[in-house]
Amino acid sequence: MNRFIPYLFGFLVLAQANALALNCDLSKFKLGKNISNFEKEKEMFIFGEVMKNINAISIPIEFPCKKTEADGTFIKLFFINDKVIRIVFENTIKENKPLFRIANDVYKAGFKENQKIIDANQPEQYALEKNGVYFLYANIKGINENKGNFFELFEIVDKKYEDAASKEAIAIEEK
Repeated sequence: MNRFIPYLFGFLVLAQANALALNCDLSKFKLGKNISNFEKEKEMFIFGEVMKNINAISIPIEFPCKKTEADGTFIKLFFINDKVIRIVFENTIKENKPLFRIANDVYKAGFKENQKIIDANQPEQYALEKNGVYFLYANIKGINENKGNFFELFEIVDKKYEDAASKEAIAIEEK
């Protein structure tokens, strides 16, 4: 019985950590969602055209979520033809990699950590493609004069539209 108590305590701590990460309904933030699902967000946050035919909005994660370990994260949504085609999560506040957990727990990306890279304090970068969707993750830590800074990014991109922004950027650059 005495051995059981530490295991139970450990399980409860792990369950609480996962609850903090998932104390959030991100079901609205999926590829293909119609822009009409974001009327409230469009009224409250800056919404506009970032490139020809590409609109975007940036929403703090605290808006759809209650207290979560990802506080301080921004969710950026990009729309073409009024449909979400790209979702970008950016975190520069929390160093405990909440976006890695969101990627795997909420979006089922299936990223596997490379412990050799982590131990060497190198930037973590992972990319997967599943069912016509790209999942990208990066965790970049500052070195030298930037030591202590970091940037965590999780991106979901509809493969059908991957070239849309690139083509528009090239057209703008050629003008």
